[in-house]
Amino acid sequence: MFWDEEAVRQGVIRETVEAEAQFDPAAFGARLRTARMRANLSQVDMSTLLDVSQATYSRMENGRIEPSRVTSTLLERASLAVSRSMTWLLLGSPVRDRVRLAARRTDEQDVRTQADRALGLLELDAELDDIVEFADLGPGVVDGAVWQQFVEAMPHASRRQGKERADHLRNALGLGIEPLNDIPAVLEQDLEVDAAVLDFPDGLSAVVAFDDERALALLAVSAAEPWVRQRFSFTHELAHVLFADGHAYDHDHRHSPTEMRAEKFAQNFLIPEGGIRAWMADNGYGTDDHVSRDDACRLADLYGVSPTTAWIALADINVAPKGPAPTSAGAAVVAGMLARYQARERNCHVERVPVRMERRILKAFRSGFLSAAATANALGQDASVLSEASAIIDDEPRTRGASGVPNLA
Repeated sequence: MFWDEEAVRQGVIRETVEAEAQFDPAAFGARLRTARMRANLSQVDMSTLLDVSQATYSRMENGRIEPSRVTSTLLERASLAVSRSMTWLLLGSPVRDRVRLAARRTDEQDVRTQADRALGLLELDAELDDIVEFADLGPGVVDGAVWQQFVEAMPHASRRQGKERADHLRNALGLGIEPLNDIPAVLEQDLEVDAAVLDFPDGLSAVVAFDDERALALLAVSAAEPWVRQRFSFTHELAHVLFADGHAYDHDHRHSPTEMRAEKFAQNFLIPEGGIRAWMADNGYGTDDHVSRDDACRLADLYGVSPTTAWIALADINVAPKGPAPTSAGAAVVAGMLARYQARERNCHVERVPVRMERRILKAFRSGFLSAAATANALGQDASVLSEASAIIDDEPRTRGASGVPNLA
């Protein structure tokens, strides 16, 4: 047995005999390599931090180490070096295996590999749950999240269902017919759905992840997408959640009934018919008057949708301008909102993790459970900012586990 009793008493490994039986040197080495690379450390750095030779460390990463060499001291040092828990280093996490994924993608690459960024966040969030007894890291997953109250499967999909569900959700949440400036805030505050903007590989534009064990839903869109597309993707994926579609989908299913229902839900949630009617009245239009091209561009800017989406919404009530919709940049020029359009585009490509997770991760950093490099990696931010913050918080008391040993470095 290669973990000492003190480690067991600290709760690092709660089922020692079973844990030893599950230990896989090759998987341990792979996890160690992944964590090292994410922490921007070399093998030389790690061998120094673990107080072993570089050759020994190399054998560890290659899965050629005897279990008896994996001592609690070595685990503690490795945990501190790469900011992962000792349990994760030894046994991995069940999170990646149990999470259900649906993804909007344009190729046939393995979705779990493409969605690694989202899975990594869920994995870290679950790890933070394991150490709440040692530090107040803020809220975990909310039991009975609001979004679950609105889930209703409708197997025979139609566009009408999408529109009606969007109208119903707006009314139920008290959102009225006004423009929604911050879609992630609506998801997180009103529906208790985690929302993220993440760097995904080319070909992957959105991911929905369910961790049923933690009653958690995460919607993540690609940071490479334009601002209006990110907003539409968030609401499109929300439709799949609320209609319990729960399938992996790609470009081949673009015109399926469930996809068209989700498209209509997203359109009407972002730019509801009632909002269009009220806007038309405020701008001197009659019920059946066609909106001018310039005003349609201003309407698209007001509701934060693409010109194409605005044109479709106007066409649904037979008041669309003549001619095709312009590009988003062209519409911004016509609407006299070019500076705002450019500012939105600059800001939307920065990674954004869910606010709930960000608070917990930063609290873990301040409490000494996560290093600056690991925190920056988790948040998709520049490590230099956190390094500067370290100088400020170094004098603050750090919360550690029993006997001063942290569960996350």
